[in-house]
Amino acid sequence: MNRGYAVLSIEVTTQFDGVSEGVLHEVTRRTPGFHAWQDPHWLVHCQDAAAFVGEVGYAELAAHPEALDQLRTDMRRDGFHDDESRPERFLTSLGEGATAMLFRCTGCGSHLAYADAS
Repeated sequence: MNRGYAVLSIEVTTQFDGVSEGVLHEVTRRTPGFHAWQDPHWLVHCQDAAAFVGEVGYAELAAHPEALDQLRTDMRRDGFHDDESRPERFLTSLGEGATAMLFRCTGCGSHLAYADAS
């Protein structure tokens, strides 16, 4: 379990396009990491690293509709477009095996999330 510093692979750091080297250094070298089933990655918004809020289920995520909308969009892009009810079934089951990693933009305050499952 990675409870030390955030470890990001070269592949994952491509998400930091447009973010300063200082921000990249802060996240990869000075920020405590978090445990995830898949490769953990840090979300970016307003050209800055977002603040990690925590691992959440659907009940907590429902308080942040913009994060839910983003997850729906990501799921459709990643192949959940064959059955419109499939993303909703998955989202409402978050916290029962699969989970969401919730972040908050330090610039505008928007909430962002990505799904993580074993």
